Amino acid sequence: MILLGIAIPSIMLAESDDPVADTISLQEIMVRTTFANEKVAPLNLSTLSLYDIGRHTTAPHFVKVIQGTPGVFATSSTGSYGDAALNIRGFKQDNIAILLNGIPIQGLTSGSMYWSNWMALADATYSIQIQKGMGGSMLADCAMGGLVNIVTRRGDDEPSASVGLSTTQWGTHKATVNVATGALPHGWNANASITCVRGKGYVDCSQVASLAYMMNVSKTLGEAHTLLLTAIGSPEEHDQRNIELSADEVKSYGRQHSRNWGRLRGEHYSIARNHYFKPYFTLQHLMQGARLSMKNSIYLALADGGGRSTLAAPSAKSIAKHRTATGDLIDFDAIVAENRKDGVARNVMIDYLSGHTQAGAIVSAELAASEAWQLGAGAQYQYYDTWAKMKVLDLLGGNSFALYGHNYVVGDLVGSAYGRTTHHLSGYVESKYHSPRLTAHIGATIFNGNYQRHDDLSGQKSAWAHGWGASIKTGVLLKVSATQSIYANAGWNSRLPYANTYLASSDLKITHNIVNEKNLLAEMGWRCAWGNGQMEVSGYVAQWLDKTLRVSIANQTNEAKENYLVSGLDALHLGLEMAVRHSFNPWLGAKAYAMIASWKWQGNGNAHIYDKYSGKDLGGYTIYCNGLHVGDAPQTQLGAQLDMKLPHGFGFCIDWQCNGRMYADFEPRNRTDAHDTRDAYRIPSYYLIDASLGWHGSLGKARVNIFVNGTNLTDSFYIERGTDGKTHDLSSFRGYWGAARTIAAGMKVTL
Repeated sequence: MILLGIAIPSIMLAESDDPVADTISLQEIMVRTTFANEKVAPLNLSTLSLYDIGRHTTAPHFVKVIQGTPGVFATSSTGSYGDAALNIRGFKQDNIAILLNGIPIQGLTSGSMYWSNWMALADATYSIQIQKGMGGSMLADCAMGGLVNIVTRRGDDEPSASVGLSTTQWGTHKATVNVATGALPHGWNANASITCVRGKGYVDCSQVASLAYMMNVSKTLGEAHTLLLTAIGSPEEHDQRNIELSADEVKSYGRQHSRNWGRLRGEHYSIARNHYFKPYFTLQHLMQGARLSMKNSIYLALADGGGRSTLAAPSAKSIAKHRTATGDLIDFDAIVAENRKDGVARNVMIDYLSGHTQAGAIVSAELAASEAWQLGAGAQYQYYDTWAKMKVLDLLGGNSFALYGHNYVVGDLVGSAYGRTTHHLSGYVESKYHSPRLTAHIGATIFNGNYQRHDDLSGQKSAWAHGWGASIKTGVLLKVSATQSIYANAGWNSRLPYANTYLASSDLKITHNIVNEKNLLAEMGWRCAWGNGQMEVSGYVAQWLDKTLRVSIANQTNEAKENYLVSGLDALHLGLEMAVRHSFNPWLGAKAYAMIASWKWQGNGNAHIYDKYSGKDLGGYTIYCNGLHVGDAPQTQLGAQLDMKLPHGFGFCIDWQCNGRMYADFEPRNRTDAHDTRDAYRIPSYYLIDASLGWHGSLGKARVNIFVNGTNLTDSFYIERGTDGKTHDLSSFRGYWGAARTIAAGMKVTL
């Protein structure tokens, strides 16, 4: 689970600077064909090793692994197990590309990434590379803040088996089993792992039950070709906390408080419980020839699940607002009594069911035209079809539920049942130049999106909406000496909005006047290396033009929600980042980082409102955001880490991080008052200290690793994330406070 000792902040991709040098193992082949080479890539990137990943094996969400990189803010979104939020350079998840073994895996409807579906990744990951800015992938069109590429573990040459156990003070228990066959006759190799998580978390009423798996089988064909089949998935259920807290509530009930639960029929019952299963399969073909290399992939995901939620009759008080006398719990007794009065329920529980089929293929090749020049090209097709419907789960004491003239009982579908179909195509060409002193690349990509909405009750379908986009990326790295290099990169992207923008209406209408977002990015950096360390300093500018927002408001005559678009809303992101690492001797290493940024909205947006039935333009108004700071991520970061390899197999690591100048998240659509020029609530700065202590050694033929991890050791009381209120201060702020001191312990035995 964890290997304590001197940290290796990055994986050396090859001993030579030559980006097409020979590799040794299947794992290295996958790394080389998926990751950018740290030595010569004109990008700001960080590569995390098995050590870095292992230190966070007990974290409640996967993205905790990449926290500690300047410009990256990766936290629990609500405190519930598996739920997480990721920001890079001030951009949210829909502007960050997530790749698994080089394949894009996030949804095409909104760009969302539900990390609870990928709980298996933490114990199956070999390495992670974070490429900030537009990144090096020519097929990741949503990379604005950055790109995160995850490479899973492959089978070793030798057979092995391991068992790991861990637990936290809150009662989250985890067990992992991994088996690898080693190299088998005729070029076969296989590796499989299963991880089981059970128990409760830090947040009140936050049970989790997950059984995650990962399996890969590889087959070498001659000296140049490898086939690799990977299957990964995580069927899971977990209670969620999705109602933000006020400062008064935290003061009264504690930062672990959840407004989502009460006692129903004598049992703890949460009104938000997620259940989902997204099995994901990939088949990849890797070819490493003398001049020609290829990486081709096909993939398939079949997602199915849902989430417990509430539904109220018109004018009824919602379930969450029925509180007990103490105010800390939902009063289900009062709700049941209310529903029993006349037998017709005013509030019921529903299961919001949803799923999708995601499939695609990637073909890519690179040709060494000469000793210095490489030419590359590739194409990708993505299919994404979603569905969603609501089913009555519990009448809470009532006999039926009346809504819009219909009566429903348990098991009935209520409301609409619909989905969206997306066909997305992209193709690129690029050229790379490499010499002992100079590396350069330039590439261009064209994107095409086709979107349709389907009504699964009537069988009707909308017309197809179509869009085109393009991007250009370029970069240069110059080695000015044996130990120093400078680099610069730039990019332009005319990006397609997601499917939920083209198909914003609740009927089968296509949204009007869609405009592509335009992204302009540029960055310069300097790297300096010495015998036992390295430093990197970089500065960037990102101009975000015509940010597209789709939101809803109430029509004043009938309170029906109407859709509208916001256009002309821009943002400018500027920042400086620094990272340094050094090994003082074989038993002591350290690294540190710093980031200071300025992320602000520019100009004022225009909101155009459309009638959802006729599509008629109902007018518009101005949104005032000019000069306001972008919220939801710290604009100042500091951090340091110290690693010590102690005698007799012991190891110790301690991390310190500070987040400051963070503004609460807010919806630009709510800024309609020209006289309200105040920034969103500025969340107080805070610092956290985490540490790990471990021992590794041998007992007979078994390798044993025992560890204790601690997070927030000083028990800092801090706000992690939240939403701005009308008065832009703490009194109207609603959010989530960070977890208290948490201790986890565990062990791993490997044969």
